Amino acid sequence: MNAMPEPIPFKPDWPAPDMTISQPARPVAPVMSAEEFALTFGAWAEWVQTAARVKGTPVDYVAAALLGTASAIIGNARWATPWQGWKEPPVLWVMLVGDPSAGKSPALDAVLDPVKDIERRLSEEYKERRREWEDRDEIAALALAQWKTDAKRALAESDDTPRKPDAAEAGAPPMRERVTISDVTTEKVASLLAASWRGLLLSRDELSGWLGSMDRYNGGGDRPFWLEAYGGRSYTVDRKSSPEPIIVDHLSVSILGGTQPDKLARLLVNTDDDGLLARFLTVFPEPVPLSRPDREIDSDKLQAAFERLRALPSAFDDAGNKRPFLVPFSDAAADALQEFRGECRKWEAEAAGVFKGHIGKMPGLVVRVACVLAHLDWAAMPGAPFPDEIDQRHVGRACFLVGDHLRRHAFRAYGASEPPEEVRNVRKLAALLLRDKPRRVTVRDIQRRELGGLQTAKQIEAAASALEQADWLRRVVEETGGRPRTFFVVNPRIWEAA
Repeated sequence: MNAMPEPIPFKPDWPAPDMTISQPARPVAPVMSAEEFALTFGAWAEWVQTAARVKGTPVDYVAAALLGTASAIIGNARWATPWQGWKEPPVLWVMLVGDPSAGKSPALDAVLDPVKDIERRLSEEYKERRREWEDRDEIAALALAQWKTDAKRALAESDDTPRKPDAAEAGAPPMRERVTISDVTTEKVASLLAASWRGLLLSRDELSGWLGSMDRYNGGGDRPFWLEAYGGRSYTVDRKSSPEPIIVDHLSVSILGGTQPDKLARLLVNTDDDGLLARFLTVFPEPVPLSRPDREIDSDKLQAAFERLRALPSAFDDAGNKRPFLVPFSDAAADALQEFRGECRKWEAEAAGVFKGHIGKMPGLVVRVACVLAHLDWAAMPGAPFPDEIDQRHVGRACFLVGDHLRRHAFRAYGASEPPEEVRNVRKLAALLLRDKPRRVTVRDIQRRELGGLQTAKQIEAAASALEQADWLRRVVEETGGRPRTFFVVNPRIWEAA
């Protein structure tokens, strides 16, 4: 490879260069201190940190997966109400953003493996209930056949027909309880929720395929369904195969999964800005060093906590129908939330695009996260009474997590869109100058580097012109008696600034 030209004498009249032109579009991932992490996640901080070390994954992935999964298990049993007229389900949508080797799947496994054990138990219980129902159904079929025979005879003999016996009805077959789903139709989701009432967790290793395909076959009909699934409101699904619609009292589905930065970037460009992406709590940490685990995950502790959350009872309305138990905020907690709303208003004024929409959702997210944190605290203390209010401590932790920490993760993720080719070329040339430290450079010098996007004179001229405007370069034209010779002098202050 040819060397760059020899340095030219330093000139002291160079202005300060604009170094922002060389900075990547993606900011550095925020990191909590050990003290902040312990205060935020309380009784679960040590468990999350251990699971992250064992799985070789960032703690943010495990912590976010824990919140998302717990939100689904609590489901419609407990909703939070900061004040009169405002109530929020604990439903959280969580997206883990990172490269394929960043550790997203191991983090999901750490939290979801105990859920699989719960679902295996639920499956065994369902099989037993199904066998018992089938036995009753066979007896009911015999009783029904005998009743029909007796009724025909009575009609033939003009006698009073016998009343249909209770034994002729086996009742509805038992429902197979579910905690998680992976790839089902909206009609199937509605059927499961109508039968189970509590709520579900949609878990996907890769969310981009699900997000990108929901409009593919039905002209966007799935998007309103999922927007409603975030709010926990009642929902009705009309079926072609049946005159009876599916009526869901509380359409509550938490979502948990991962995606890669480039796939998220394409979604940001191609997806309608209807607030769907803005609803996600997004974590986009830096990868952690590879290491061998030196301890084990206490999966039994997490499974026991999830079992306690599943056992949370619902409330009932005057007609005896299930409804969410509303957990109120204390006065101090409501005051803290109101102060946070004011901060969000300031952040929102400076934001744009999906990130602006995300900030608009943050007060509601704080309510939801505070509810989940309060119940995770309770689930870690066997024998403790049910949480009867959400206090200032829970809201303060949620405000810090959502407003300070995860807001910066969201900015990092939503700013990860691939920049235009012209911007990439400018940054590529800037990186070359910072690395090789030449005092002057020509178009031909750069062409010899054979860098993608900086191969033609037109591409290089465009990138160099941008760096001229940023005071990185000065164009010099030398008269040679023939065709003028052009080169670019490099501002030596770029290396000081870098």
